[in-house]
Amino acid sequence: MKPNHFRAGEALAMAAVLCMAASGCGQKTIQKPAATPAVLKVSVPLPEWAPKNPSPEFLRAARVLKPLPDEALQPAAGEAPAGMSAILQRYRGTFLASYEFFGALDDLQIERFRATKEVRIPVQSLTAKQRAELGHWFENYCTVMKGTGPEFEDYLSMIYKMGGREDLSNVEVGFLAPGGKAAHIVHIYFWVRMPDGKVNDFGTAFAQI
Repeated sequence: MKPNHFRAGEALAMAAVLCMAASGCGQKTIQKPAATPAVLKVSVPLPEWAPKNPSPEFLRAARVLKPLPDEALQPAAGEAPAGMSAILQRYRGTFLASYEFFGALDDLQIERFRATKEVRIPVQSLTAKQRAELGHWFENYCTVMKGTGPEFEDYLSMIYKMGGREDLSNVEVGFLAPGGKAAHIVHIYFWVRMPDGKVNDFGTAFAQI
């Protein structure tokens, strides 16, 4: 399947396309581990929505990523359904978990992303820390988007609907900054391999590079 890339703003508004599955917030996911006590210093400005006591993973991501501008969270005039602006503002609440998952990548994975604008890892090959951060990302997305409608609320169920197995053994996850005009927009991205060898791929934007 041809990649379903988002344009900033209008394409961010297409969280509906990415979250077209029904319920599933009750799916069991891995509990997020306690934050690492180590303190990292970061010399770059943090997003205005950064927590007061950011985790080491968040600070690690902030060395590489830049926050999306406010205008990216505004739907294109006449191109989005009613209420999309409010949904996109709520969607901002998913960015922290995205940063923390990105910050859980190892050095080689981050360097690969910086060099190629893409890194992808089989879900079953994630480290325990990475798998926990992914589980937290699913849970946080469901919590933040709850009440916005079944097509927005649950990303994990959408993966299942797109062909992902329950154990995600045929799913790769990672980060992608697609080519063209959106080359600087960073997405958390999923690749689902189907039995016939085709791949359903989709993602959602959360930062710049």
